[in-house]
Amino acid sequence: MKDSTATHEIIRLSFDSHKPSLTIESDWLIIAIIVALLLFAYFIKRNFSKWFNWYEMDVEISGSPKISFKVERNYENLYIANRIYIELTTRKAAIKIDENHDSIEEIYDSWYQLFGIIRDEIKTVPGKYLKDHDPTSALIGLSRKILNDGLRPHLTEHQAKFRKWLENEKKQSVNKNLSPQEIQKNYPDFTNLVLSMKAVNLILANYAIELDKLIKGK
Repeated sequence: MKDSTATHEIIRLSFDSHKPSLTIESDWLIIAIIVALLLFAYFIKRNFSKWFNWYEMDVEISGSPKISFKVERNYENLYIANRIYIELTTRKAAIKIDENHDSIEEIYDSWYQLFGIIRDEIKTVPGKYLKDHDPTSALIGLSRKILNDGLRPHLTEHQAKFRKWLENEKKQSVNKNLSPQEIQKNYPDFTNLVLSMKAVNLILANYAIELDKLIKGK
């Protein structure tokens, strides 16, 4: 009865202590398979980013000031971008302002909350993202620039003065039956305030558009 158990040698090693020498023997088929696997692994590594749309994108935010950044589309940046995008598009931040129907006070409330939320998002980014993924810093840098160069200057110049004026106007009996939209039109610097708000609104709206492109890989 023949033994059905077969043994196969993949690699044979022999060591000669007199020379000394190490001899490695293997079947050509085995060597060919190993080489093929190495080539396949190299091919996968080289094309991974292309297949999964991991690449660097130019992000340009129109408005004044104009902001440009290069951001890599990767897991970490998509995580950050999606969270900020949701905040922008669910508030009166990336939605066009209509001074005849929108309450400026409510817009300021929304912007103030947005400023804090984006700042907190930046602060809570896991440290390993910052350490291991330099391109993440580009998106964080972009977000900081949106806050510091886009939103903060307007809030610093206009918000406190408008709120103080509005608080006083609400107490006036002459304004008792007026809507917030009607009252705000009497603000002495109303025209400049609205122009500045619309400029900020444009930056935030374009920021949302660019984040959407980053998320979708357009």
